[in-house]
Amino acid sequence: MQRTTNAEMVALSDSLGGYGWLLIRVPFTPEQWWDSHPRESDKPSTPRNRCGPGVRANRGEVVMSERVFAVVTMYENPDLLVHFLDHYARLGVYRILVSVRTAEQGDLYDSAVSQATHFQARVYWESAQQFADSDKAEVEQAILEKNGVGPDDYVMHLDMDEFHEYPASLAEIVRIMNRRDAWALRGWMVDRVAEDGALAPIRPSPSIGEQFPIGCDLTGSLLKGWTQKIVLCRGRVRLQGGVNHDTCNALYDDVPIGDGDQYLVHHFKWMQGVDERLRTRLAHAAIAACYSDECRRFLDHYEARRRIDVRSAALRPRWLGALKYPG
Repeated sequence: MQRTTNAEMVALSDSLGGYGWLLIRVPFTPEQWWDSHPRESDKPSTPRNRCGPGVRANRGEVVMSERVFAVVTMYENPDLLVHFLDHYARLGVYRILVSVRTAEQGDLYDSAVSQATHFQARVYWESAQQFADSDKAEVEQAILEKNGVGPDDYVMHLDMDEFHEYPASLAEIVRIMNRRDAWALRGWMVDRVAEDGALAPIRPSPSIGEQFPIGCDLTGSLLKGWTQKIVLCRGRVRLQGGVNHDTCNALYDDVPIGDGDQYLVHHFKWMQGVDERLRTRLAHAAIAACYSDECRRFLDHYEARRRIDVRSAALRPRWLGALKYPG
């Protein structure tokens, strides 16, 4: 079978209004292809690549961008932002782009602007009446375009409670991805909680990893949510799913260095106020049914115990502590 390159995939996709990837030559019948690609309603723990097997990138030496942009939408929780900015600055991100979504350009926006002045970061505001993902991707894409992000630049599409950790420096990973003409990279979520399982407040210090030192599998085991994330991709890559768990036009199976399970997304969601935020979203926000189910599962667990049960073997609790920043 003749192999299709990433560049050919995008050219075909663009020519057919973004759906050309459906016609890529793969060793499947249509029935086999459909069976191998899960729908959102029967979501497994690990979604398949949308392009199917057999499609590989060119392996020749290429000269491509080494700039990495991080883009994130901020609805609430300003205490987490300074830790977020510090983390991605330490990783070596070229520029951090923050989209503040509130009904009015008020205190949250002002706080974000003040904190961003200490980093290579820019803050934007767009009106939003409530937490919702309906236009999040479009707003973030417009911000990326304002900042000159090109098809060969790299982008981290983030939630503000997601902190990446890699087995090598970001610069080294990007260099290897450039050599291999890789377009996307996969990571895995690990939930971070306080040592006693309480929903603790965020403090300015110590580091966020030290404040929430326990790693566990809350999202996958208890909430039955996605744990796969696309942690890094080219500007030309299209993501699908509200939680950026998959791609439409790029492979992500290749691991630049180390093992695939060393690419982590530390999930600092489980802190003071998250229970009230989830109740508000259930009552007022336009969220998908699967996310509603996840919110209810967490609230049921928390309300029965008034904390996350870090003694539960099902959650696989382990001590992780401070985040690591390889050379």
